[in-house]
Formats: sequence, C-alpha cells, structure tokens
Amino acid sequence: MESSLLFSIATVAYLLAMVMYISYVAFRKEGIGKAASFITYAGLLIQTAALVMRWVESYQMGIGRVPLSNLYESLVFFTWSTVLIYVVVEWKYKTRIFGAFVMPVAFLALAFINVAGISNDITPLVPALKSNWLFYHVLISFLGYAAFGVAFAISMIFLLIDMDERGPVRDLWYALVAIVVIAPIGYAMAAQGEHMKQAFWMGLGVVILAWFIYLVTRGAKNKPMVYLFWSFCVTLAISMLVAMGIDFLNMKGMPAGESFKKHLFEATFLNQSLPIALVSWAAVIGLFYAVWAKGIALKKVLTQYAPSQDILDDVTYRMIAIGWPLLTGGIITGAVWANSAWGTYWSWDPKETWSLITWFVYAIYLHARYVRGWKGTQMAVISAVGFLAVIFTYLGVNLVLSGLHSYGGMN
Repeated sequence: MESSLLFSIATVAYLLAMVMYISYVAFRKEGIGKAASFITYAGLLIQTAALVMRWVESYQMGIGRVPLSNLYESLVFFTWSTVLIYVVVEWKYKTRIFGAFVMPVAFLALAFINVAGISNDITPLVPALKSNWLFYHVLISFLGYAAFGVAFAISMIFLLIDMDERGPVRDLWYALVAIVVIAPIGYAMAAQGEHMKQAFWMGLGVVILAWFIYLVTRGAKNKPMVYLFWSFCVTLAISMLVAMGIDFLNMKGMPAGESFKKHLFEATFLNQSLPIALVSWAAVIGLFYAVWAKGIALKKVLTQYAPSQDILDDVTYRMIAIGWPLLTGGIITGAVWANSAWGTYWSWDPKETWSLITWFVYAIYLHARYVRGWKGTQMAVISAVGFLAVIFTYLGVNLVLSGLHSYGGMN
C-alpha cells in the first residue's frame, strides 16, 4: 500500500469526523460525539502511518529525505499537527465542541491537495533544501501553525458566543457597500500596471489595519462590529475555498506544464467575462449576508455545549503561548538555514516579511495579555487576525507572490 492511498483514507476519515462533530452539535447526541472522536483518532493513526511510510518510500527510491520539503508534504504535516493538538485539547478539556470547528480545517487542508492537483511525487531536494536545518525549521514552524489554527477555531467560537445581538442592519450595509466600491477600484488600478496594483493592495492593507486597530481597542464596547468581523472571517474562508474549487473544475483541460497557481481565480473573480465576475461577487455578498443573518442562531446551539468563555479564552491563550515560541524558533532556524544556503540571514523575501508580521501580531497578543491584562473579545480578535496572517504567510505568499520560497508553490 502506498502512502498516498493512506493519505486519501485519512482525508475521508476527517470528512466523516467533520460531519459527525457538526452533527453532534446539531442533534446533541453523545453517541454521535463518541463516534466523531473515534473516527478522528483513527484518521490520525492512519495519517501517522502514511507519513512514516512516505519517509520510508523516499529511502527506497534512493532519495532519503524527511517528508517536509514541498507544498504537498507541508500541507499533510500541517493537518497532522493540527489534529494531534486538537486531540490533546479534547482529552484535556473533556469537550468535543471544538471538533466542529477544527476538523473542517483539517479536512479542507487535505482536500485542497486533491482539488488543486498538487503533485504527490517524491522528488530529490533542490540544492537550497539540502540541509539538516530543513527538518528543524519546518517541524517547529508547522507545529506553531497548528497551535495557531486551533486557537483560531476556538476564537471563532468565543466571538460568536460573546455576541448578544447582531447590531443594526446598517453595519452590514456599510460593509456590503464597501465591497461594491472597493472591488471595482481594485480592478481598475490593477489594469493600470503592476505599480498601481501594488498601490491598491497597500492601501487596502492600511484600511484593514485601521479596522483591526479599531476592533482591538474598541471591540468590547462595539460588539456588533466584532460580529461583523466574525462574519467576514467565515465568508472569506468559504468564498475562497469555493472559488478555488470552481477554478480547479474549470482548469481540468489546461495545457501540460501549466500550474493551477497561474490560473488561480480566473474562473471566478478574474474571469474575462464581466457577467461571470459580477455573479461571483454577488455570490460573495449573498454569502456575507447569510452568515451575518444566521450566526446568532448558531450561537444558540453552541451555548448548549461550549465551555465557559473563561475556558475558551484560556485555551486560546495556551495555544498561542505554545505557538509563538515555536514560530520564533522557526524564524531563527530559517535565518540560520538561509545564511548557510544563500549567505544572508535575512533578505526581506515575501515569506520572511509575512512571517515577521505574523510574529508581531501574536507578540501583541501576548503583550496585551501579560502586561495589559486583556482578556475576552479583543484577544479573540487578535487571535483571528493572527491566523489570517498565518494563512497568507503559508499559502498566499506561495500562490500569489514570488521569492526565495517559490519552490514551495504548486508547480
């Protein structure tokens, strides 16, 4: 049996576990919860065996390397780490509610490998990766990413339970109008050339940063705005995944040698047909409204199972307290590795830059917790923003930008 087959079996197991955990929340049956836990444990064991088998296969092929060197293997290891940490949290806190939020992350990460057509071939390392630092750098970094992923899932639960009401409908309309205004500006500026495109993204980054600062400083006093942020996070995750799935189905017949990365979102938001692009954005706006309108109903279900907000806040803190030192270690080992490979500790490569941004976001979280004594809403917002930065550092940089880490892409 090949390792790729075991990974496929693990993907199915995580899909079943995801469905069972969500069903456990919906129907409140303890038997369903126990079945969800059992399937998760089984999937983790199968994936562990697959990782070991892939390592052995590399030696049988005469390559002999740790299975952590490309996007396929790193996604697999990220999933394994996330499920492992979740299992520990479930055992320690004796609650399965987190599984309804964590297991979708695990399943979608593995499913993304299949829908994106990422190669699972075991290939020799490129010269820059032939170093003992590979194992330490990737292992430490992805354990940190996994801890942040669990913290994000728990933060989403906290923010939803923390909401009393949705707030005025005008908040939603302001957000929808912002999308309708900003999207055409982005298209127009991108059409003017690379410099204008970069200026648009920098400007958008400043706007998002301002929103983030407002939420952190005023979040506890303006919870409807935080609920809007929660709706934004959920909508962003769903719409991106659906769009990538549509792209994959549309690109089945793309020429040999072409990468999925090159055609990312060309079937939806970047389609040459204006009606298709408009329909894609209309779907996002509709999804945003649906998430915002139905979130409070989901809260009523979650409050019957979720631990107290103090426990949710504590678990988020513990996950970040574990993940931040690991991320720090990943950056340090990466710098040492870069010096041995390229003769410089730091080159402001896009992934290096975004790793530093992510590090600062979580440093702000820990500083606010230790020095300012913050708890609750603001901390959950920082945790959520931190994981969005993790996702862009991990996938966004590889799929959208180019640099020294481009070998981690999807070609």
